[in-house]
Amino acid sequence: MAQPLKWALVGLVPTLALGCAETTKSPALPETAGTIAFAISETPRNPVQVSTTGYGDYLAALIAGNRNDLSSAADYMQRALGYDPDNPALVRRTFHLLAADGRLAEARVLARQVIESNPEESVANLVLAVEQIEQGEINGAAERLEGLPKRGLDTVMVPLVHSWLLQGQGELDEAVASLEPLRKRDGLSLLADMHTALMYDQAGEPAQAKPSYVKALGDGTRSSLRLTRLAANFYLRNGEPEAAQALFDQARGADEGSSLLEAMAAQDAGQSDSPRPVIRDHKDGAAEVLFNLAGLLSQERAEDVALIYTHQALSLRPDFEMARMLLGEILERKGRDEQAIAAYRLIEPASPLAWVARLRISEALERLERTDDAIRELEIMAAERPDSFEPLYRVGGLLRSQERFGEAVDVYDRAVERLGEPAQRHWSLLYFRGIALERSGDWARAEQDFLKALELQPEQPYVMNYLAYSWVEKKLNLEEAERMLIRAVELRPNDGFIVDSLGWVYFQLGEYDKAVTNLERAVELRPQDPVINDHLGDAFWRVGRRQEARFQWRRSLSLDPEEDLVSVIEAKIDEGLEADPENI
Repeated sequence: MAQPLKWALVGLVPTLALGCAETTKSPALPETAGTIAFAISETPRNPVQVSTTGYGDYLAALIAGNRNDLSSAADYMQRALGYDPDNPALVRRTFHLLAADGRLAEARVLARQVIESNPEESVANLVLAVEQIEQGEINGAAERLEGLPKRGLDTVMVPLVHSWLLQGQGELDEAVASLEPLRKRDGLSLLADMHTALMYDQAGEPAQAKPSYVKALGDGTRSSLRLTRLAANFYLRNGEPEAAQALFDQARGADEGSSLLEAMAAQDAGQSDSPRPVIRDHKDGAAEVLFNLAGLLSQERAEDVALIYTHQALSLRPDFEMARMLLGEILERKGRDEQAIAAYRLIEPASPLAWVARLRISEALERLERTDDAIRELEIMAAERPDSFEPLYRVGGLLRSQERFGEAVDVYDRAVERLGEPAQRHWSLLYFRGIALERSGDWARAEQDFLKALELQPEQPYVMNYLAYSWVEKKLNLEEAERMLIRAVELRPNDGFIVDSLGWVYFQLGEYDKAVTNLERAVELRPQDPVINDHLGDAFWRVGRRQEARFQWRRSLSLDPEEDLVSVIEAKIDEGLEADPENI
């Protein structure tokens, strides 16, 4: 039977990074990973000739890169480069690795070498343009970017960053006009409208900013947390708190998203006189562009390039905490949890993002098998917010995943106490407590929780599956279990565990042909599950397919079933099933 729905937070990226929701069409990136991403591994089409003395380090860099260990890959590639410092291809690869790892001082040195051999190299020019922007060399940065060929991602990045450089020179009208070509391209008008609003806003022109915010927001279906945050901040600063609240209300849905927005709103409202603008100057605006594009690249799984863009955004704006969240999320996706934790730890404790970051840290600690550290982090959070059930909910999940069911029940009880009257969104808390109770042997309380979860979330397929399967195992309410499982399979026809549950209820009802049909389908969907294979063996035996039954039982044994099942299955292989009492 399934262990359904491991609880996870709703991802902040891409919804944080761009002014578009994940479910809507993303702005079109003309060329992303295929043209501007760099190959970490050796490819026949793009070989690098490396000196013999440095080849071991070069191979080590490739292996580290393929394991997503960019820091080690950069170190090894630097050592290989030391043996062959004038090798243009090796310089370029080392540069890209350093830039993706956020080692910008070292990357900038190599960027100059890259441009010596290839003046039009996009990423190297971007890195140096960011350095010029930081140093106040706006004209130099603009000239550098304008000199890039209009291809690939540069057809989006260059006009957006250049518009903010014009803004920094006081050329507001020219800055806005420079975005006009983007409005004519599929999927990019949203970015143009968003940055037009930000430029008018930053320039102190609210009457012109507001229509662009409204246009970017549209009907609200494509709005992201980031765009909602920017527009709400504008409304709060311009005496329209009701409009800001309406945006927050519309954005509610994901618990993390709504709580994050509310924390940001509280922070804005708590500032003296008026909230501070999110975008303070042209550097912040350019950082916003790079952040937006990094989110798109991450969404398209061009993650190494997304890392480069994110680090450049943070270089322009070191206090850009949403960019730091994006950095942490990309690192998590690449399996670099220690680095992700380090990124999240840099978020200021007073930031509205700090709570979400700490939840992410607890998840990373769990993946690192540092369960006690994760629980300690969450218990501290639970003590800090006595009205919040979520940290305890997560502790319960950690304990349950380790099969510490009694402890999980105690923690879930504490979480439920914080709820008052459970709302619809709390169904999963009751469901998971029900699982812990059932596995602890307290069926009476478990059944109550499953029924309450279904009251809050009618026809939730995983709850129906667990409850109905438990009834079947206990030979209770078999007709109701059948009804529930038929509906659960209708809702989740490709879930092998739910299909298995339906097959097993037919077995218990003595409808063996139906049991075989469903259990064969369940094995197709979950061929490596020992319990499902065991069930199919039982059903085969009852319909007279004895040889196939023993084959399924032997297969079940090969799939490492739980210890208490091993002797049962071995006995069935030797002796078969007892006679069906219904047919004696």
